[in-house]
Amino acid sequence: MNVTNLDSATFGVTDMAACRRFWTDFGLVESQVDGATVFSCRNGATVVLRSADDPALPPPIEPGATQREATFGVRSAADLRAIATELERDRPVRVDAAGTVHATDPLGFAIAFRVAHATRVTAPELAFNTPGRPDRINTRGEFFRSATPLEMTHTVFMIDEPDKVVPFYTDRLGFIISDCYPGRGYFLRGGASNHHHDLFLLNIGKKRGFHHLAFEIGSIHELFGGGLNMTRRGWRTALGPGRHPISSCYFWYFHSPCGGAAEYDFDSDQVDERWVPGTFEQTPEVFAEWCLAEGMADSLLYKGVQSSDTIKRKS
Repeated sequence: MNVTNLDSATFGVTDMAACRRFWTDFGLVESQVDGATVFSCRNGATVVLRSADDPALPPPIEPGATQREATFGVRSAADLRAIATELERDRPVRVDAAGTVHATDPLGFAIAFRVAHATRVTAPELAFNTPGRPDRINTRGEFFRSATPLEMTHTVFMIDEPDKVVPFYTDRLGFIISDCYPGRGYFLRGGASNHHHDLFLLNIGKKRGFHHLAFEIGSIHELFGGGLNMTRRGWRTALGPGRHPISSCYFWYFHSPCGGAAEYDFDSDQVDERWVPGTFEQTPEVFAEWCLAEGMADSLLYKGVQSSDTIKRKS
């Protein structure tokens, strides 16, 4: 059904001032749209903030500040009509004045679809010196004091019934499994997306909720610059910096006052129809090739890693 990207994430928040400061420090651009506070990436994808008691929000999947709806972009109005028709087979569907299609998945997560607002964006080209390939001669490498996210790439739902929800996205909405931890985690991309995943479904047992929201930036230098800026400004690391073997990206997660975490990514896999999905065991070495861990959450794929531990791939 030609889902192209994660286009927007809407949050119900309990401390609007803290949330505004968080996303400003994270590098998004603030505006006001239709009574909501909106933060934008370079490509136009948005984080939307409303008070947790705003009646315009879908019901929460969990108490407190959390993501209340994930909106996915599609290629065309025809794709949008096809999705609405499919969803109307067995669940309530609402189409708002802007034409966005709203519904819930089988576990109660609010999802929406619209013709994509996000546009193509290109990272600034950076030169790197490597042995035998000196691309930056007589020029200092660029230094970043903060980060500016280019794209919002994926959201993560904590689920407890994968057999019930994974086929809903793949069989009915055209999402594709890029990789998986069988029974534990499923990396799903839209049928017309080249992101490794636009949605990750994470099974940690008897819990449903929002886990994190991820953003792609332009270089490893910017990832460290952004992470250090967030640290200087008092935001607490959830995990990182480190690198994921699955999706290949460098990462740095920060606890968010909106609920869950926000993740900087760099060098994530881009895939197409030739990609061969992988099946992986649920071990620390598969989740993080290496990582400087602080405040490791129980909701990650593995538990028991303490602050300051270093995770490394087994030789």
